[in-house]
Amino acid sequence: MTDAAMRGTHSERGVVLPMVLLVVVVLAILLAAGFAGLSSERRVHANDEAALDAFTLAETGLELFLAKRDSFGFAAAPPAPSESTRIALRGGYADVVLTQMRVDAAARRYGYVVRSHGVSTVKALTGTPQAERTVAQFAVWQATSVKVLAGWTSLSGLRKNGNAGTLTGDDGCGQADTVAGVAVPTVPGYSGQTGPVRGKPPILDLGTPQQAAAATGIDWDAVVNKGAVQPDITIPPGNWPDFSNPNYWPVIKLVGDWTLPGAGQGTLIVTGSLTINGSNMWNGIILAGGNLTSNGNNTVEGAVVSGLNVELGQSLPPASVGNGTKVFQYNSCNVTRAMAKMAQLVGYSNAWVDNWPTY
Repeated sequence: MTDAAMRGTHSERGVVLPMVLLVVVVLAILLAAGFAGLSSERRVHANDEAALDAFTLAETGLELFLAKRDSFGFAAAPPAPSESTRIALRGGYADVVLTQMRVDAAARRYGYVVRSHGVSTVKALTGTPQAERTVAQFAVWQATSVKVLAGWTSLSGLRKNGNAGTLTGDDGCGQADTVAGVAVPTVPGYSGQTGPVRGKPPILDLGTPQQAAAATGIDWDAVVNKGAVQPDITIPPGNWPDFSNPNYWPVIKLVGDWTLPGAGQGTLIVTGSLTINGSNMWNGIILAGGNLTSNGNNTVEGAVVSGLNVELGQSLPPASVGNGTKVFQYNSCNVTRAMAKMAQLVGYSNAWVDNWPTY
């Protein structure tokens, strides 16, 4: 082999090895870059997912508090100037804080802001902090209203025996306009003595049974069968409560026909008929599906609606009965206090924010 040929062969061998090394280095760099890009993409995706989870936790906590505040142990009506709780949720928790912003005691309107701070506790990538998000909603404490037609409204008519006692629509606390003394459908209407009846007008004719039922504004089927009103006590199986605390105004549901067990205050929902004997007194609202019979010298200060089972298609005797000396008087203050248990926080429209400061 000539010297020239040998030099060519050595030259080719010298080029191959550096080229192989160069290719290996380039491939290693490309592979490392690929892994780095994949890791970065995974981290971005995980961060986005965690942020969405934290937002969901915050919003869920906010909505749960607005809808079921009492289930977290807050029963004050209206709410206190400040309330806070931690709501445990799947995948994390939400710290909810309610703060009073405005008070109009005369109009009984109370403004609040409800802040919910959601924290995701799902295991994150190494070096990544827990995802957090805060949302807030401005809300008002809104009392549920009831349409009071008269001191005593009876969809099954009303009969007053004797000339003693008072059935009046004059406001017992002087805060609202006078309403009718009694309100009844045209048939069977009102019968008996009219002397005890006072109001504007004393006796209000509500028209047909269908018109009378519509006039009350009460969806009785929803109240007794669909949970439209959540009672504090249902009897049975519950027991008649102690009313020694004058600030205790519960919602009590009595299933079936009942005789009022004792004096009290609040909202009384009776699915059947109700009898009030002796000197028992009730302050607030009475809603009775059947007839209401009042015997003796009892007093009801608030508003009464009886015969509501007419809305369910039931046939009732022709009249609720008022026997003897008694006082059935409209009292707007007692109605308001009774309805306060059914008030709730209602969010203002277009008053939700997701950039509330957390410091």
